[in-house]
Amino acid sequence: MKYKIGVDVGGTFTDFLLVDNQGRAKIYKTPSTPADPSIGFMAGIEEMAKDHGVSVKDFLANVTAIVHGTTITTNAVLTGKYAKTGLLTTKGHRDWLQTRRGLKPSCYNSKEDPPEPIVPRRLRRVVEERIDCEGKVLVPLNEEDVRTAAKIFKKEGVEAVAVCFLFSFLNSAHEDRAYEILSQELPQVYVSLSSKVLPQIRVYERGSTTVFNAAVGPVLRNYTRNLVDRLSQQEFKGVLLIMQSNGGMMSPQVAMDFAVNTLMSGPAAGPMAGIFYGDIHGCKDLITIDMGGTSFDSCLVRNRQPEITTELEVAHFKMAAPSIAIETMGAGGGSIAWIDAGGIFRVGPQSAGADPGPACYNMGGAEPTVTDGDLVCGYLNPEYFLGGKKRLYPELSRKVIKEKLADKLGLTIEEAAYGIYRIVNSNMAQGTRLSSVNKGYDPRLCLLITAGGAGPVHACDIAKELEMALILIPKTSSVFCASGMLISDLRHDFVRVVHMVLLPEYVDVELINNRFQEMREEANRVLEREGIPPEARKFTYSADI
Repeated sequence: MKYKIGVDVGGTFTDFLLVDNQGRAKIYKTPSTPADPSIGFMAGIEEMAKDHGVSVKDFLANVTAIVHGTTITTNAVLTGKYAKTGLLTTKGHRDWLQTRRGLKPSCYNSKEDPPEPIVPRRLRRVVEERIDCEGKVLVPLNEEDVRTAAKIFKKEGVEAVAVCFLFSFLNSAHEDRAYEILSQELPQVYVSLSSKVLPQIRVYERGSTTVFNAAVGPVLRNYTRNLVDRLSQQEFKGVLLIMQSNGGMMSPQVAMDFAVNTLMSGPAAGPMAGIFYGDIHGCKDLITIDMGGTSFDSCLVRNRQPEITTELEVAHFKMAAPSIAIETMGAGGGSIAWIDAGGIFRVGPQSAGADPGPACYNMGGAEPTVTDGDLVCGYLNPEYFLGGKKRLYPELSRKVIKEKLADKLGLTIEEAAYGIYRIVNSNMAQGTRLSSVNKGYDPRLCLLITAGGAGPVHACDIAKELEMALILIPKTSSVFCASGMLISDLRHDFVRVVHMVLLPEYVDVELINNRFQEMREEANRVLEREGIPPEARKFTYSADI
């Protein structure tokens, strides 16, 4: 018997879907291990092997593919645990990362501080060079400036460097030479070039994306190498693939070079699974919602196509690599219920996570969570949680809800628990509106596909508030993203920029075709590297005008 495995590492649980070559599927879950996610990953593999009565080596010998979605890069950015990063840019343009587009997240808040950039100013070094808007060299690259910057980076203990020169997307010669010098001077440092990561116009978006790639590159590289080593030790001979934020997959080798493509990739498989289940019932327009232990994700799918965006923001900075447009908010089973300074009853976005988790886990959790509220309301069976592997303790839930909420609000324990349920449902309904109503689409015309370990418990209230008539809960809803990974394709997006006036006498069709041919050749090189045969490759062309 041969198997394929989909693995989704979440903030609370790591989800596994095991599918054999006859189409039979089985679900597994293990607690996530944030300190080293590969531990939770291998724990799930060990559980599968034990379930089949064989050793891990013998089990993996029959596994042909493992598709892995990870939030390690997203968490690195959100928690600030990324590599110490330097930036090399054109002289006179040192501060575009700090100034961004000159807009504040809250435009009417005069006291709001600007977000702290990933690269502090002392590590943003300038180089004398200039390429114009037609790709011509105006000022040659001053190689001594690059070497001086490298010495500073070495002294500061920099682990990664982003290189972003003006108009390098038209002519990458200066960035390529800077890469050669940095590789000589700093051989152990991870270097990202904007002309490779995102060769398109707009220096802030291109540069910010490149900085993200540099900052999380060493994190993902170390994790991926560690995971590959662990699998190699168990003599895994199959294919390991990493999920991308655009809904496709890539090899570990490509992922280590383009780590930014895994930012927000964890939930990207959800819409792909939604399309699969929607097709079974003949539904092309749908909204997928995925409520896990830490977060809630919603995505609109129209005519079987999820929206692809290049306007994603992570920690208030642009991440312009193509990504599925997913609205994410802090609302999950571990979301903490609390009372703010004004006496208002709130839920989230803070989460109890996997450790210590909700109070009912009996692992030391001391805050009331959504799971505690669901348990007190009777929506969860305390004797059959996590497939019967975990027992819940309602008395602990009642205790923290009474002490932290009910007594302070003058409510009974049951009223406070139901309040948690209603508030988090309202929050999630609002999050779903962001992915539909706010974009001009009526959710009442869509099928609501509900997923995540906590999603089905809350689906009816969300659908009722949005006036949605149909709800679909797949059998694999608790491992929804893991199932989506197993039906996703390998996918890569390539970008080129062409400047011209769109009048018949100025349109250069040959130039446009040459750019498409460049992208096709680059795509073939990447797919060749991933071992994809020519007959299995498909190319789709589009233009953003």
